[in-house]
Amino acid sequence: MIAFLNDPAITSDDLLDISSEAIAIHTSDTYTAYSEDLDFMWRWRIYRDNKMVQEGCSLTLDASKRAVQHVLHFFNVSQLHAQ
Repeated sequence: MIAFLNDPAITSDDLLDISSEAIAIHTSDTYTAYSEDLDFMWRWRIYRDNKMVQEGCSLTLDASKRAVQHVLHFFNVSQLHAQ
């Protein structure tokens, strides 16, 4: 599911809710992403302006990094076509 910032379904629960064990895997002016080891999978979350816009899971930390880069590429391409 892709949630956009103007989506009325986004609540205060979606705001930056990061575990102390989460690892920052991406930081830029617009987006930050964190991954957290849940023992059976890695959960990753992407935030834009401190609001969660996408989350997912992967089997490894490296796979989380690749998934986040893939989603961020999609977001960036989508923004270019929207202009």
